[in-house]
Amino acid sequence: MMKNKSTVTRLALSVALSTVLGTTAVLSGCTLSDKQPVSEAESVQHVSAFVDVESLFSTSEKKSISMSKDGQWIAFLKMHNGAHNLFVVAADKSDAIPVPVTNLIDSVDSFIWSANRNEILFSKDHQGNENSQIYKLALNSTDLTASTMTRLTHNDEVDYILLGQSEQDANILAVAANHVTPERIDYFHLTVDKGELTQTQTNSVSLFETQLNKSGQVALGLALNADNSRSMYTFTDGRWLKVMTTAPGEILEIISFDEQTNTAFIAGSIEGRDKQELIKVDLATKSTETVHLDPQQSSDLHHVVFDEQGQPLIVSYYGGKLRNYPLTDTAAKALQQIHNRFSQDIELKVDKINHKEEQWLLTVSFADRPDQKYVYYPTQDKLTGLLNEAPGFDPELLGDRKSITYTASDGVEIQAYLTLPKNLSKNLPTIVLPHGGPWARDQWGYSSGYFVPVAHYFANRGYAVLQPNFRGSLGFGKRFIQLGEKNWGTGTMQHDLTDGVNYLIEQGIADKQRVGIMGASYGGYAALAGATFTPDVYKAVISYVGPSSLVTLMESFPAHYRPYLGTWYVSVGDPEIAKDRADMESRSPINFVDQIKAPLMLVQGANDPRVTQVESDNIARALAAKNHPLEYILAKDEGHGFMKQNNKLASIVAMERFFAKHLGGGTSNTVNPAISAHLDTLRVDVNQL
Repeated sequence: MMKNKSTVTRLALSVALSTVLGTTAVLSGCTLSDKQPVSEAESVQHVSAFVDVESLFSTSEKKSISMSKDGQWIAFLKMHNGAHNLFVVAADKSDAIPVPVTNLIDSVDSFIWSANRNEILFSKDHQGNENSQIYKLALNSTDLTASTMTRLTHNDEVDYILLGQSEQDANILAVAANHVTPERIDYFHLTVDKGELTQTQTNSVSLFETQLNKSGQVALGLALNADNSRSMYTFTDGRWLKVMTTAPGEILEIISFDEQTNTAFIAGSIEGRDKQELIKVDLATKSTETVHLDPQQSSDLHHVVFDEQGQPLIVSYYGGKLRNYPLTDTAAKALQQIHNRFSQDIELKVDKINHKEEQWLLTVSFADRPDQKYVYYPTQDKLTGLLNEAPGFDPELLGDRKSITYTASDGVEIQAYLTLPKNLSKNLPTIVLPHGGPWARDQWGYSSGYFVPVAHYFANRGYAVLQPNFRGSLGFGKRFIQLGEKNWGTGTMQHDLTDGVNYLIEQGIADKQRVGIMGASYGGYAALAGATFTPDVYKAVISYVGPSSLVTLMESFPAHYRPYLGTWYVSVGDPEIAKDRADMESRSPINFVDQIKAPLMLVQGANDPRVTQVESDNIARALAAKNHPLEYILAKDEGHGFMKQNNKLASIVAMERFFAKHLGGGTSNTVNPAISAHLDTLRVDVNQL
């Protein structure tokens, strides 16, 4: 759901196109007219204590912890001034208090350490409009509070994407931007010292994923074609030369590029493969060979760590949890030594290896607390934490989270995550929480997505929370993605959610009279589809930046998304084709508001460029005309998902109260009055729309 900037480009399917929407049955016989709010006597058994919203979504939580290239500094993002700002601390003084080096009211989206000493490069947009600008932060090593911030790009109508820094000249940044024309993302060099922008390459083949050479030019890239195939290109002698084109629907993603040997490692479900395998490509001969595939034959390639010669060292796959496969005895021994340090159930990911310093940079994930970052020195068997702190809440108050599988009504296996209240597992009010994308997936770890803490929050309030990886989700092979094509809203993608509800009812976990659905982006659409197309299943519905019309959604995409919509046309439809348009209208909740029975809440950012405000306004207007129970939360300073702390907390409290009223879960009576007061400012008078 949320905007996710990577070191390739945000338009990669698994990054931007998958998050355009980035992050859903049993007949009850109840109708709207006889449905009353759940009484206190009917409410769910309460857990021993409520976890506080401000402690669970704390301003103290650190994100994107990163060490400078020279090992002198540690930087991270943390809430400050109501937004995510940059903090820095000396690496050899990790017990010192980190200093905020930016004081922005719009969150920093992403940052990298520059090769220039004491320098950070970062990106941010304005109030969620997704036209990101690039900034340089020069650290004053004697007084961090005196650090200097310089804006390097200056067109507020353009989205500048920082691809990387030239290895040959640290003054040159590689940038992708729709700077020349809104419809096309081209490639540029941006100087760090003066902010001068020079076009280096015209993206005439509509690349959406790139690899740079040492000079900072795009050397290798992927294009997404109109028929949902992908083409790989090299840039040779000033021209784009095609290396290969996949069949429609096949997935190919570039992992690494070796300029010296002219080879690349890719993740691909190509040439008849179903699951994405680790494949080596000789770019000169165009030959391919499988280097590694999932030993369980159940999951796509997830992550690769390379040795000093650029060869795979550790290969990872993700089913219900992360699985690592070391390719050498030395790597296997190191992974085991790290695991031996932890008594809890964890996921261990080797993010990357700094071979020069002999450092493994690690992320350790837990089900019930934020990730921890470490540096491991394998020659010394030494593990050093990077600013890890105990969470500001008691993990014992959170739910029990586990991976489950259930069988859909047509026999397809669906993997999902179920979060239950501690010591409660029967006859519970239940929330179905479908992820965004839909070309994304949920994972096990607490920090793996915004809605994992949300699931714990509601489990603490007495709910069972189901997060299914329904058809169309990434990670389970090409065929599983294709099973979601043209199945939005009324097809198998939605049936997978209904079948998940049925499974929980059959297990005695869910009370079929108290099932709600909530989601963001595509998940918001699935929530609206649940309200309209299976109206007897759900007794309360929350759509968070969810589209109500597939037609207006497709027609509102920014101009520079147009060349990358092949997957959308195949999976959703092309509104310019009459047959597709009619099918899209038949799957658009806005056309079926008369079928809605459940009370509805809408949560929307006014600056959202992906799912525009009109999507929520239209359905709010239609329901208000019918005097249907409706709440509408609108933040005028947000985009596709709430980033500012006051908006985030207020929206979660609103969701808590809404579900407590209609499903009978617990609700805290000790909410900070400032949160409640701010929530009042976000409420829309639907009669004035």
